[in-house]
Amino acid sequence: MERTIVGEAAALLSLLAGRSVSIGQLYAEHRQLADASSTYDSFAAALTLLYGAGALTYTDRIVRLT
Repeated sequence: MERTIVGEAAALLSLLAGRSVSIGQLYAEHRQLADASSTYDSFAAALTLLYGAGALTYTDRIVRLT
């Protein structure tokens, strides 16, 4: 599922459930769980998709679900 931006976004949503984390921590956790084809670019694109859709907020380098 993570081979698409939507799949990456779904994986990020599951990692963020009820938590507030830094971008670096979120990326590190995502890399541990993601398959080998996942790149930083796809991570950033998924994060941008979620932010643009209003699903998360970013304040002081901390990401939270809205």
